[in-house]
Amino acid sequence: MAMDLGDNFFDDITKRADPQLRMLHYPAIKKKIVEQEGHARIIPHTDFGLCTLLFQDSVGGLEVDPFHTGDFKPALPVPGTVLINIADLMQRLTNDQCRSTMHRVVSPRVSGDVLPLRYSMLFFIHSDPEAMIDPIIKEKGEVKKYEPVNAGEWRTYNTRKNYTSLPAAAA
Repeated sequence: MAMDLGDNFFDDITKRADPQLRMLHYPAIKKKIVEQEGHARIIPHTDFGLCTLLFQDSVGGLEVDPFHTGDFKPALPVPGTVLINIADLMQRLTNDQCRSTMHRVVSPRVSGDVLPLRYSMLFFIHSDPEAMIDPIIKEKGEVKKYEPVNAGEWRTYNTRKNYTSLPAAAA
């Protein structure tokens, strides 16, 4: 809506969308382990699809850094809400008009030596693997910041980056 693309803009790039649903369980863990330098329940990252719908419990620990400056802010759970993270492919598609959300899960502010277990449910929205993602240019004189990319190849490339320890044949 903010970019005035029309109600049906995403129809063509999501005809055969390949979303993924994940249920995450973070077990109870000693706080001192998670709070060590370089440790977290989930390290800082961005998602690589179009966007992610996140349903989190009341434990907390999710932090976001929307400007990628290292200044993370708590994304406190609000009962009955869904948090939406913009992902990397949406950032490319919108030519940086929408920024991907850097996020992590760290130790929530709780008393005691043990962090409670935490649950979250994520719905990753990916585009049709055959879709070409070509940055949208809305302003006269605006320059494309990204080359067009095939959505399926983009997903395969990013998935392989996450599993670099696998042998080439298994990736």
